[in-house]
Amino acid sequence: MSARPARKLESSREKIHDTALRLFARHGFEGVGMQRIADEVGLHKSSLFHHYKGKLELATEVYEACIRRVLVPIRDLAADQPPRMETLFDVLDRLVDHFSDSPDDARLLVQVMTAPLEDDVRQDIQSDPDHPVVEFFSTVWSWLERAKRSGTVRALNIRQAMFNLIGLILFYPAAAEQEPDIAGTEPFSPSARGHRKRELRAMVKGLLVEL
Repeated sequence: MSARPARKLESSREKIHDTALRLFARHGFEGVGMQRIADEVGLHKSSLFHHYKGKLELATEVYEACIRRVLVPIRDLAADQPPRMETLFDVLDRLVDHFSDSPDDARLLVQVMTAPLEDDVRQDIQSDPDHPVVEFFSTVWSWLERAKRSGTVRALNIRQAMFNLIGLILFYPAAAEQEPDIAGTEPFSPSARGHRKRELRAMVKGLLVEL
């Protein structure tokens, strides 16, 4: 294959990927069909099947890519020995910036995490022990366990702490644009990001350290 057709193929695949991310993030896996994705990309539906076997393969690739982007800052927690709150705060700052730049990532994560367990996309994740979502949860869980043992955080229920952290991190970017009366008309501006980072640090400190 020549360089030009290869670049064109990759460009088409990226456009499909980006469109699917936006649609799945806003409407969920069950709410989006391959025809709608094809229409918004500007392709015939049959052309999608040159790139993907079906919607589940496309959704899986989109979700895994989303998780892998989030794992970039999260992996710093795995190397944090001994665990320090400042490391966690730095990770949170980077996640604020990431989700401010890519709020659809936050929306997609919320969509998948709140989808019924019987949904195909959830079944695909549960059947794969090497799925990046496993690395995400295990990394955060391990940091919390080490931090609890060292006294960096107070005695707490780690399972509940994990879900509270996820809620604090994801809800704002996932909902901000839909709630301008609450979040303002520029929820991801530099000023808003700075406020968000300070507020998130205070909330997480209250959750993990202060009684």
